[in-house]
Amino acid sequence: SNPGKPRTVEQFMRSFKRKSGISALIAWNGGYILNPELVGKLGLAETYIGSPLGLLITDGIISSAPLFNKPALLIYKDGSIGIQRVNCRRGLIVSWKGHHLRFDPSAHNPVGNERKPAYYDLMHPDDSFGGMGRTIIRLSGNVIKEIRKTDEKESVRIVPVGLTLALDPKDVPDGLAPGAQLELMIPGLEEVKHAVEAGPLLLDHGKCVIDMEEEGWNRTNSIRTQAARLDYTDMRGPKIAVGINQRNELAVLTINGRIRESVGATHLDMARILEDL
Repeated sequence: SNPGKPRTVEQFMRSFKRKSGISALIAWNGGYILNPELVGKLGLAETYIGSPLGLLITDGIISSAPLFNKPALLIYKDGSIGIQRVNCRRGLIVSWKGHHLRFDPSAHNPVGNERKPAYYDLMHPDDSFGGMGRTIIRLSGNVIKEIRKTDEKESVRIVPVGLTLALDPKDVPDGLAPGAQLELMIPGLEEVKHAVEAGPLLLDHGKCVIDMEEEGWNRTNSIRTQAARLDYTDMRGPKIAVGINQRNELAVLTINGRIRESVGATHLDMARILEDL
């Protein structure tokens, strides 16, 4: 009834039941979005409110690409479930009204002043890159927020929200403008029907593999968007974790926190509980 108003988990569950006739067995909040407070702190336009900050796939449609190297819960088209780190390192295909822009893996986060087409996520080692006269396209999820041509010596800031594409001006499709919704294809995710990025990855084959640095949690842009905090290794609070056993069954572990009866858990606590199970 209010498309622009945030909805609670319970409201999502009621909406899902009305549309599908199915009652959800379990539901929880997951993924990361930019709220109005963060948009203000980052100095971004109000149009960025609600922007997703990680991989989102619904019915096989990618509405937001991974920006770091964080894990996602993946539901495949054949019904199987997976959990793995996801990123854009293998290349990217962007489509709009029959136009296809293809980026091979070498176009991912290049360092130095290069004129070739490229795409940048938040794992780039620097805070900016050389414009070199290319046209940049800034994305929030799969929606274009900005298109503009750069100067030869211009330094382009990486915004901590979405992918940034850098193209030869002649390769930009005619009519492409802010507000356009693009189709994204990421190699390796073709068979995924639904996905939501979360993290960190706790276990792999039953062993603890927490690596916040590899997943980009301690990078400036992750902390600025509050997807992580400087004390992420020791932060204790309410947490939700998902695990998959060898029978492809999903288990959800919930720990309360910030109340008298429970101070919550750390990431390592969650990993140990899942490992014991």
